[in-house]
Amino acid sequence: METNERISPDEAAAALAEARRSQARVAWSGYPWWYWVATGAGMGAASFAIEQHGWLGYAIPLAVAATLIFVARAACRARGVCTGWVHGPMTARDGALLYGPASLLIIASAAGSRFASWPPAVGAVLVFLVFVVTGLAQGARAARS
Repeated sequence: METNERISPDEAAAALAEARRSQARVAWSGYPWWYWVATGAGMGAASFAIEQHGWLGYAIPLAVAATLIFVARAACRARGVCTGWVHGPMTARDGALLYGPASLLIIASAAGSRFASWPPAVGAVLVFLVFVVTGLAQGARAARS
C-alpha cells in the first residue's frame, strides 16, 4: 500500500499486525483435510519403513518422500495458493510447531525399536496422529481468526 500522507506509528503497527495475521491464515488455512491425512500417513509410513532391515528401509522412505511432493503440489492447487518451498508463508515457529513433534516421535520411535521392545507400528501411528491433529487444529484455528 502506498500513501503520500504520513501515517502514525499506531497505524503502522496495526497494519503490520494485520499482515502477520494474514500470513498465518495463508500458511495454515485452506489446506484440504486430505492433505493433512495423506501427509501424516506418508510420514507414518516412512517412519515405519525406516525401521525395516535391508533395502526396504531405504527405498520406501524415498518413494514416500517423492509421493509427498506430489501431494503438496496437489494441495497447493486445491487451495489456490502456490508458494515456493524456500519462501513460503509459514514462519519458522509454525514449521517447528507442525513438524517438530512428529520429527521427535520419528527419532524416539527409531531409538525405541532399536533399544527397547517398542514396535515400529506404534511409532508410525503416533506420528500420523500427531501430524494430522496438529495440522487440522492449526488450520481450523487460523480459519477462525
